Order: sequence, then structure tokens, then C-alpha cells
Amino acid sequence: MSSERDKTDGELVVRAIDGDEKAFREILSRYRQKVLAICLRMLKNRVEAEEAAQDTFVKLYLHLDKYDQQRALMAWIAGIAINECRDRLRSRARFKRRFREIDEDNPEAAGIVEDDTYEKKAVVESVEKAIEELPARLKEIIVLRAYADYSYEEIAATLKVRTGTVMSRLYRAREKLTEIMKRRGEIE
Repeated sequence: MSSERDKTDGELVVRAIDGDEKAFREILSRYRQKVLAICLRMLKNRVEAEEAAQDTFVKLYLHLDKYDQQRALMAWIAGIAINECRDRLRSRARFKRRFREIDEDNPEAAGIVEDDTYEKKAVVESVEKAIEELPARLKEIIVLRAYADYSYEEIAATLKVRTGTVMSRLYRAREKLTEIMKRRGEIE
């Protein structure tokens, strides 16, 4: 009998729908880190990102029977994760408006800056702050392309848009990042 690791995503989904816990655990094992990386980049808070990733997999489990096997499983899971992060960001914004609290600026909490040289950390922090200023649609494209290393086709499948839309949004996102960094005097 072959191990769960030898199974395709489609085979694992079918088995998980039938109640096979090992199959679902293998799906979790394959995609946990990618989902967490997406959530970290979107939310910039490790605890909230871990909760969002966990909620993503709960939703996946509950709705696994709705998975269209014509689509890449990771694209579908990433779409769930992006939506979970969007919901949390909207909730965060409502909370901030209601209580007028100032969000703490702590890039170290997200566990993202790991390089040991100050200059590289400063550049990474600068770019990440600029990414935070992007509109949500552009930020999602940058996160999926630069941090999750998705192809244009994978991003299109995840966000349910055409590949051309991905390319134009990515172009606009890069232009906007350059504009933000020039405005701050971080680049010429």
C-alpha cells in the first residue's frame, strides 16, 4: 500500500471527503507553510496569521466537497486564506475606527525580518512598509508573487481573475511601490 505522500491532491481530497483523517493531515502537511506565509505577509502579526491559517484549514475541511478538481488545490486554498485575511483586515479597520487606536508598528512580531545585517533589515522594512500602503488588490498580487512565489497563472486561479489582469495589477503595484518609496525619499 502506498503512503499518503504518493497520492495526488485530487486523490487526497476524495479520501478526505470520505472521512480519511490521514489524507486530510497530508493536505495540511503539504500546504501549511505556504498558507502561513501568505497570512503573515497579509496580516503582519504572527499570532493573527497563525489563527488565520488555522481558520483557513477549518474552512477547507468544512467545504472540501465543493473543491473543483479542475483547479489546483493550492490555488483554491490560497484563495480561502486571502479571503480570511481580507475579513480580518476589514475587522481590524473597523476596530481601529471605532476605538481610534493606533496600530503598533512592530515588523519583528511578524517574524519576517530575519537577516542579520542592519542595512538589509532597513531595506526590507522599508519595502514592507511601502507594501502596507498599497490598495488591497495590489498588495495581494505582490504578496502572492514576491513572497509566495506564485506564477501568474496560479495568482489568476487564486484570485479568480484573468492572467492579463494579474500582469497589469502587478505592473501597477510595482509602479505604486516605486512612487511610495520615492515620496519617502528612500529611492531616487
